[in-house]
Parts: sequence; C-alpha cells; structure tokens
Amino acid sequence: MLMLILNTMKKMILMVIVGVCMLSITSYAQDIIRITNGEWEPFMSEYSPHYGINSHIVSEAFKREGITVEWGFFPWIRAYQEAKMGTEWDASATWRAIDETKTQFLISEPVSTTSFIYFHLKINNFEWNSFDDLKEKVVGGTFEYDYGREFMKARAANKFEIEMVATDEQNFKKLLAGRIDIFPQDPIVGYAQIRNTFSPKQAKLFTHHPKEFENSTLHLIISKNSPNAEFFLDKFNTGFRKLKKSGRLAEMLDDLNAGKYDKQKTVWKE
Repeated sequence: MLMLILNTMKKMILMVIVGVCMLSITSYAQDIIRITNGEWEPFMSEYSPHYGINSHIVSEAFKREGITVEWGFFPWIRAYQEAKMGTEWDASATWRAIDETKTQFLISEPVSTTSFIYFHLKINNFEWNSFDDLKEKVVGGTFEYDYGREFMKARAANKFEIEMVATDEQNFKKLLAGRIDIFPQDPIVGYAQIRNTFSPKQAKLFTHHPKEFENSTLHLIISKNSPNAEFFLDKFNTGFRKLKKSGRLAEMLDDLNAGKYDKQKTVWKE
C-alpha cells in the first residue's frame, strides 16, 4: 500500500512539474514575438536607430503590452516567405495590405503611410501625368520591389524602358551619372538614402516631381500559421492605440522628419 501511495504521489508531482513547464513555455511564447524585416530606411533598416521608424513603432506598441520583439533581417522576398511559414518567425514588418497578403496573414492597423514619386536631377526637366509620358525615359528599378499595380501594369505593357539593379542606392548613383532618367521611390525613403549615399554637395543635385502614385498604408503582417497569431494581432493593435494616445507616436514622427532614423553613416560606409 505504501509503495502504491508513493508511486501515485510521484506521478502527481511529475504531472505538476510538466504542467508548470508547459505553462512556462506557453507564457514565454506569448511574451516574445519574432518578426522578419528588411532594408528600406528610414522605415526599416538593420543599420538605422531602433531599426527604423516603423520597426520602432512596432516594438514600442508591443512593449506597452508586455511583449518583446526579436528581429531578423533578410532580403525582402525571404523575409516574406519566412514569416508566411509561421514556424520560426511569427510576422513581418511592414507591408502593403494587398489581396495576396491578406490570404496568408492577419493585417494590423496601419503603421505608416507611403507613396511613390519620381526622383530626377535638377538639371533635367521632367513632367508627367500618366505612365504613357514615360516612353522616352529610362526608368531605374530595384529587384524584388513592387511599385504598385499601375506601375507594374505599365511596365508589363512596355510603356517605358526600365533597368533593374540590386539596391536603391545603386539607382541613385546611376541617376547622378546620367545612366537613368528617373527613379521611383517613397519621398522620405529616397531623401534619407540620398543623404547617406552622397556628399551634401552631390545631394543638392537631386529633386523630385511632386505627382504621387500608389498611395497606400504599411502594416505589420502576422502569419495565420503562427499559433499565437490572433493574440499578437490584438496586442499590437491595443499597444499601437496606446502609443498614439500617449503622444509618443507624434514625437517619433517628429524625429523621423528630423532625420533621426537615418542609417548610421559609420555603418553604411561599409
């Protein structure tokens, strides 16, 4: 009888230990979210303070809900694919909420807004109203980028000549050298890249056409395959609303306009 009681107690203790361990693992899983990211300064960058303004917003929103972010930086296509699987990574920052993305991910409240404009040199007059006006221009583009439905449709219809390279910075260098005529980029991103790629004297040679295209919002996207997807979405949206209400988000946007999320030049020189 004594042995039976002892064995029963051992089983009960073991069950309690296993239960506590499982509870700890579950709690840990909910306290940390793993998010993929890429290079699009000053919104997202491994080399920007706080990993860029959008990354900072995401981290601060989760922080207000007691959740820590672990970041992983990849080329954009891999960042998307790794997050979509929902195994090692739960989410990715930050993306336009296109139909394809909505089928694979839960979409957060808008983190920021974005649009494209055409950069060109001040010495070159440039006017445009539709993509048909670009037929005599050489347009620069960056691999893996989606410049919006209308741009991609016009490109597929061969309405303009486009030359693709690996990075945005290469496109700005080609623009300065006269090897392309125009380059589409978000205005905030474009001028941050110019500041960190060229001397102040060279930077003054660039300008942009004010006409915007592909105005959209950027979102944290959380894989539907992540076991805590709904939980993380709710926590981010709640934390994001707290961030706005506190006035901290407005302060961060002021810092963005002041260039405080630009890449650190000592790192970028590499």
